[in-house]
Amino acid sequence: MEWIQIPNGALAQVAQYSSQIVSQYKGNPLIEALPPIMSKEAVVQALSSYPHFDEEERYADSHYRFHMIQQLLGYFQVMPLHIDLENRISRLIRQGYVNRNLLKPHYASQMVQGHADIQSGQIRQAVQAFSSGMTIVGISGIGKSTAINRILSMMPQVISHSDYNGAQLSAYQVLYLRLECPPDGSIRGLFNNFFVELDQLLGTNYMDRFGKNSKLSSASLMPIVTQIAKSCSLGLLCVDEIQNLSVAKSGGAEKMLSFFVTLSNSIGLPTILIGTPRAHALFSDFRIARRGSCQGDVAWLPMKKEEPSWRLFIEGIWDYQWVRTSAELTTELNDAIYEACCGITDIAVKIFMFSQIRAITSGTETITPQIIKGVVKDSLKLVEPMLCALRSGDVVQIAKYGDINITPIDGFIEAEQSKLELGKMLRTFQQSQKEQKVNAERLKQDAIVRLTLLGISEKEAKQSVSKILLDMPHIQNIQELVQEAYKLHLGLIEDKQATSKKQPQIIDDERDLRKLVKAGKENGFTAYQVLKDAGYIASDFSIDFGSDIG
Repeated sequence: MEWIQIPNGALAQVAQYSSQIVSQYKGNPLIEALPPIMSKEAVVQALSSYPHFDEEERYADSHYRFHMIQQLLGYFQVMPLHIDLENRISRLIRQGYVNRNLLKPHYASQMVQGHADIQSGQIRQAVQAFSSGMTIVGISGIGKSTAINRILSMMPQVISHSDYNGAQLSAYQVLYLRLECPPDGSIRGLFNNFFVELDQLLGTNYMDRFGKNSKLSSASLMPIVTQIAKSCSLGLLCVDEIQNLSVAKSGGAEKMLSFFVTLSNSIGLPTILIGTPRAHALFSDFRIARRGSCQGDVAWLPMKKEEPSWRLFIEGIWDYQWVRTSAELTTELNDAIYEACCGITDIAVKIFMFSQIRAITSGTETITPQIIKGVVKDSLKLVEPMLCALRSGDVVQIAKYGDINITPIDGFIEAEQSKLELGKMLRTFQQSQKEQKVNAERLKQDAIVRLTLLGISEKEAKQSVSKILLDMPHIQNIQELVQEAYKLHLGLIEDKQATSKKQPQIIDDERDLRKLVKAGKENGFTAYQVLKDAGYIASDFSIDFGSDIG
């Protein structure tokens, strides 16, 4: 595939035309430049996404495994519904282009008509327009937007046409545009999103020219948006979060839905409307509902535990365990995770991730039903009313909860990691304290042994060493400790624990050494041995020839 950079825009794929088996699609550059119609096997291969996994990774340190576990956010198991959706979208785009052929005379006449519509402020229906559309309704987190995005991403978003079998063309073809319905449900907000998206793709300045023009009303912008959609050969308009129209005021919802019908009627532009159960009430108008059902409505329901789809999903993801001990998918574990997510894939994936993280931080290192229930209790408090409504099967109750917001994975990891780091810190501190106690006891015992070799009884040696360590806790050197304890025994330094009235005995250094040697000789030790054990003679000698020499 060859790509070109659009000035101030995105990359565009250079058109490569392929012969068509369907006669209706032949001779149309907008269709012949599309990727080939895919078989079911090709769809499965293209849509599937499985993270890298190596069983040896289970033995990595916890902070590495936290990163590995997050790969599950990219896990995508293709289901029969996904294959069906890809097939419907493929048909929608191609059928929408059937009567929009860059080489046919009526294409030019449509552009002229669009200009006249802008002048008059009215959009007239094209005689040959093929109107089509589809609505997808399902609760948040079930995978609607993710599936649509993955399907659309299999196609180039922009195609550049320059030469078709010797016929000179100069056109960009935008295969799809995905917009989110603004939170306030305003049609002006949707149009601004439309302008911004196209500006980013094509390097145009529609937002500055039209979106920021306060003189243009929403009604006057409709024919402008329609004409722009014609000029860029827009193949599919996908509008997500359509339930936001429920908050639109002054008939805004009806106007926007009518505009989608107008797009379909005037240029044959297919539209996909995606929303939560709150969007059901928006399609009471038969005319709008009919347009949205050309390729059939999709009521995207949570998976049932008994369905093959759930088994396919849970068995597929269960292989990706980064805990030390991999847990087999037992009936008890399957029931626990299904009860937690009610068949909603987004919640199922995150609960599976949370459970692994909790197993690591707790030291359990394996997934158990108790761990699953624990993370559910900690992380699903906000969505529990929605889950209860799902378990009840009451459509009215379910419609009340349009959105599901689960604890973000980053927040959960941060909280769990802080617990883990705090635990490690406390364990390190405890270990350090134990090591200090062991070293202090070893120092004390070594000093007592050396003092007994100098003829001091073990009882007196213990008392002297204990007093020195109490008065001088900074002493860590064995020779310094023996020296100070020996001085204390001989009365050469003050016993701070004795009565404060007792004055320290002042003895000159020469007398100190003599008394040390004398006491040693009385116990059968040479002067050298006494002075060495007392720390006055180093066992190793080194001469430092400093930089002063020479």
